[in-house]
Amino acid sequence: MARRIGTRRNDVRNLAPDALNAINQATRQAALEILNDLGDRSPAYTGEFRDSWVAVPVGTGAGGTAGGEYPYAISDVPELSSSRREVARVKKFTIENTQPYAEYALDLKEGRFYPPDEFGPIKTPVKEGGRAPGLTKRGDVSGEGEAKSTADLDWYADYYGGGGMQRALEKGVKLGFKA
Repeated sequence: MARRIGTRRNDVRNLAPDALNAINQATRQAALEILNDLGDRSPAYTGEFRDSWVAVPVGTGAGGTAGGEYPYAISDVPELSSSRREVARVKKFTIENTQPYAEYALDLKEGRFYPPDEFGPIKTPVKEGGRAPGLTKRGDVSGEGEAKSTADLDWYADYYGGGGMQRALEKGVKLGFKA
């Protein structure tokens, strides 16, 4: 019975060094596409949250620093080890936001939200109005008021679960193999 190439971790032992490097480049490019998508879609009142996305290598032997600022460049994504063991690793990066309030900005946790300054957001608000009394999600703005939301409610869950991340991953892999 035939099996598909790439379905087992041992398949990388037969790949040439150039192929191993190409896999790593495609992986880095995919991470870059996701970082920029997240930066584009995320809330950006001051820009601090948008500039805090990082691709953290899961394996060993990665080089460079993780992170930069939006828009991200390939130099903001660490280089990966080209050892066969590390290339065979299925999970290569964890993409996360380093801000301590990330759970709130991702609409995963309710809180109380106040504008950080009097100058207004750097990103055009998608919604303006008021907030309900008590704890709310960051993007839960409606009616009359002075609250401004610079990203749709549940933007992260919609991006992750709605196929946006998958599309960015596919685009990055295609671009990475063309380079």
